[in-house]
Amino acid sequence: MIKKIFYYINIFLFYSFLGFLFENMVTNSLFYSGVLKGPWTFIYGFAILIIIIVDKFLKQFKLHKWLEIILFYILITIILALIEFSAGMLIEKIFHVVYWDYTNFTFNYGHYITLEISLLWGLFATFINYIGRNIIDKIVTKIPWYVTIILVILFVIDVGVTFFLFTNRKVML
Repeated sequence: MIKKIFYYINIFLFYSFLGFLFENMVTNSLFYSGVLKGPWTFIYGFAILIIIIVDKFLKQFKLHKWLEIILFYILITIILALIEFSAGMLIEKIFHVVYWDYTNFTFNYGHYITLEISLLWGLFATFINYIGRNIIDKIVTKIPWYVTIILVILFVIDVGVTFFLFTNRKVML
């Protein structure tokens, strides 16, 4: 049971770090992490946990592999679009910042989501689930428990500092 908990924590943190690297590539900036100050963009960590849940849900039906992949793609595209929309709204409401704006895209809904990007996220998530996850699982399962504890402490401190800074803007550290 503990091993499984550490696995999910490691998966969350690992994909959050990969999201940080991805966002830095896309934004072409060094050490950009979005909301938090540390090297993680946690929406990617949440996304992988959702991907795992959707995968387990579909596997229980023992569908033909291609049908499973198609259903996975449709479901995960919709779910990730809802997550992206919700995250965009929450970030703007809590932190008064807009980190992405899709108003220039043809099929946008506000500036939070657009069909074009949602379809790409669905493809990316499908690729990760059916190809990339096996490779990353081998890495994640080798992370020592004490490294996980240290990373969790750093992550919690980062979340605490971020909320403290944004709720107490007059206080400078």
